[in-house]
Amino acid sequence: MLDAATSVLRAEPATATMQSIAHKAALSQATAYRHFPSVEALVVAYHEEVIVSLVEHGERSRKTGKALFEHQATCWVKLQRVHGPVIVRSGSQRGLLERLHGAETMATLSGSAWDPALKGVLADLELPDTLLDIARFLHDALFDPREILDLTKTAGLPDEQVVRRLSDAFYGALTGWAGR
Repeated sequence: MLDAATSVLRAEPATATMQSIAHKAALSQATAYRHFPSVEALVVAYHEEVIVSLVEHGERSRKTGKALFEHQATCWVKLQRVHGPVIVRSGSQRGLLERLHGAETMATLSGSAWDPALKGVLADLELPDTLLDIARFLHDALFDPREILDLTKTAGLPDEQVVRRLSDAFYGALTGWAGR
């Protein structure tokens, strides 16, 4: 069912319904609802799969510091080309730090994907680990899927340029926040 949902959600991210997903999966709508209570629940499961792939990508890397961060950022930007329109549908009404401190599943999973790279950036920039929450916040604001899609699709920037500019902005914001 998740494969069918993926197909439908990519084709019509804003208007997908359980009926269209059930039809694609060759299931009755009632059966589809037994697997997922709503399209939103399907979108969350979809988003989780994307984040898990990012976690695994980072775990396979031997890079550290800024190199690991940019390795993850490159993967994230590429993932947005395929999955971004669906991911933006799952946006939360609460801020990242609130979700992290409340141990929300997606925020915790995102931390697993990004925290090693963020800690490495702090070390490379010679900034204290106490700025990790700020690094998370700034990263979340700069690397938002909506903004990545805006830069790649609307502004037409190549992925490499998006990664470079957002990474440099992130490093500058962290340094500025630390008062350096």
